[in-house]
Amino acid sequence: MSQPLYPRRPQRRAKKTRRLLLLALAAVFLVSTAVTIFVAYRAHHSIIKNTLGLRNIQVDHVLLQTGSPFYTYADSGENIIASPGIDVSTFQGEIDWQAVKAAGAEFAIIRAAYRGYETGRLVPDDTFEKNIQGAADAGLQVGVYLYSQALNEAEAEEEADYLLDLIRGYPVGYPVVYDQEEYTAGQTRTDGLSGEQATLNALAFCRRIYKAGYLPMIYVNTDWAHNMYDMEKLDHYPVWYADYTTSPSLPGGFAMWQYTDEGRISGIEGPVDLNLLFLPAE
Repeated sequence: MSQPLYPRRPQRRAKKTRRLLLLALAAVFLVSTAVTIFVAYRAHHSIIKNTLGLRNIQVDHVLLQTGSPFYTYADSGENIIASPGIDVSTFQGEIDWQAVKAAGAEFAIIRAAYRGYETGRLVPDDTFEKNIQGAADAGLQVGVYLYSQALNEAEAEEEADYLLDLIRGYPVGYPVVYDQEEYTAGQTRTDGLSGEQATLNALAFCRRIYKAGYLPMIYVNTDWAHNMYDMEKLDHYPVWYADYTTSPSLPGGFAMWQYTDEGRISGIEGPVDLNLLFLPAE
């Protein structure tokens, strides 16, 4: 018995349509997954919310002007301007803050405390109170830093709490900085500290500071940025980068740049660290 002939083309079309539909669904799934991963990544790696609008940027060296006593920088394309400032400790001695202000400084990052290299004791900087009050009275914006010798996260949190107690009642509107670096003049309690542990210490300190309502920042030099810290894990906090060249570069960028430790400025007898803080233009 002969079989009727049925056209095959419509079936082929149906199979082709199903294949296209599956491919489209797969493409939508892949795009959706990629977006989800990207959003999750940015949620972790985006800079923390802060009233100063700080973010880590890549400096365009063409726009950098190396004047005296302060460098200048302005990027209209990125809507960024640089504010000049200094960081000081007891090593700067007696400071005439009115003269510092008149010389062009707009902010000061003041060492508030440090942990002993051998003893592990937390102590205030001898000139902290005088410096923070003098800078504020002269009309400078004020931030602070603590020189850390933390061995673990618990000690880093202890340092944060100690610093928070010290600055209570003072007008600290600029960054509260975690400064851990190698001490090369002799043996210290942190000799042998791993980069992984150093990174965890910085994160623990910054979380404590941020929870208290201040803006945390992490100080790094070239050695620690490349050989110690895992900068990807720290890049959602503003970075203060020490690089004594005229072409500073850091893969994740930075929000503040310490460009010399031999600056000279009215009001301070002897060398002082000079900095640029990169702020959004108003």
